[in-house]
Amino acid sequence: MKAADLSHAATHATAQATTRPTARATTRVMSCSASIVITGDAAQIDQLTERAVARLEQLEQRWSRFLPTSEITGLNDAQGEARTASSDTVRLVRSLVQAWHATAGAFDPTLLGTLVELGYAASRDDAALRTSLAATAQPQGRPDQILIDPDTGWIRLPPGTTLDPGGLGKGLAADIVVEQLMLEGATGALVEVGGDVRVSGDPPHGDAWTISIAPAFDGDPSRTVRLQDGGIATSTSRLRTWNQHGEQRHHLVDPATLRPSDTDAVSCSVVAGTAAWAEAFTKVAFTERCDTSIEQFDRRRLAASIITTDRRRVDSAAWQEFWA
Repeated sequence: MKAADLSHAATHATAQATTRPTARATTRVMSCSASIVITGDAAQIDQLTERAVARLEQLEQRWSRFLPTSEITGLNDAQGEARTASSDTVRLVRSLVQAWHATAGAFDPTLLGTLVELGYAASRDDAALRTSLAATAQPQGRPDQILIDPDTGWIRLPPGTTLDPGGLGKGLAADIVVEQLMLEGATGALVEVGGDVRVSGDPPHGDAWTISIAPAFDGDPSRTVRLQDGGIATSTSRLRTWNQHGEQRHHLVDPATLRPSDTDAVSCSVVAGTAAWAEAFTKVAFTERCDTSIEQFDRRRLAASIITTDRRRVDSAAWQEFWA
C-alpha cells in the first residue's frame, strides 16, 4: 500500500464522524483483512500508520504456518530440538501455552496435524502455499511440555507437537501493534485482524470506540459494542469452511474429539483485556453447549455473546456493560 493511500483507506471498524486527526488503513495479512485507525498529531499519524502496516506484515512473516521460512514453521520442523526465535515468537508461544491453561484446554494450539488431516493445509489467499508437516507430527500435541526461555529466545516443542497460531496469533498481532503505536506517540489506536480487535486511547470521535460485529447469518443485523481500552474477538464456524470427501468442514476443532465442533454455537464474541485473551476464550463456546459456556463466562465475569444454530443470542451478564 502506498503511503499516500494510508490516510484515506476505508475501515469497517468504526463509522462515526471524525473530530480528531485520524489516519486509516486497510491491508491483508494472515489470510484475512486488517484495519488500522490511529488518532494523534496530524503531522505524525500517516508515518505511524505506515509502520503499523509493516509491523503486521513482519509478524505474518514470523508466524505463518504456510510460509516455509517462518519461525513457526521452523519450530514445527525441529522434531524435538530447541530453536532460537525472536521476542515476538517467544511472546506468541508463551501466549498459546497460557491460553491453553487458562481455558482448561478449550483453546488448543497443537491441533495443526488434525487440521491438515481434515483438509485445511493450503492458505486461503494462495493455494500454492501449503502447510507441510513431518511424518512424526501428531494430530494433537502436548502444550504442557513446551519449554521456553524468554531471556535467550530458546523454544523447544516436544517431538510430534506442532503449533498453529490461528486466531490467537491474529489477536496478539493486533495487541502488539496497538501497544507499539501508543508508545510511538499515537493518542489512540485500533487494530483489527480478521475480526479480532484491540483498542486503546482516544477514538476518532467521542469517548469510546464503537465496534461492529458481523452477523452470524446473512440477513441478520450487525451488533455493536463500545470499548475504551481492551480487546474483542469473534470466532465463527461459518467463515473458514471447505468440503472434504463430500462433508462440510470448518476450522474450529474440538480438542476432545479432534473433529470440527458440533456444539449449538455458530459464533461467539468475547470482550477481554487484550484481543489475544478474547480470542482464546471464544473457543469455550465450541467445546460445550451454549448454556454451559455462558455459565463458564459468568463465573469468570467475562463479557460474551453466543449466536446459536437456531439464531438465538445468549449473553453473559457482563455483556450488557459493552453492548451499544
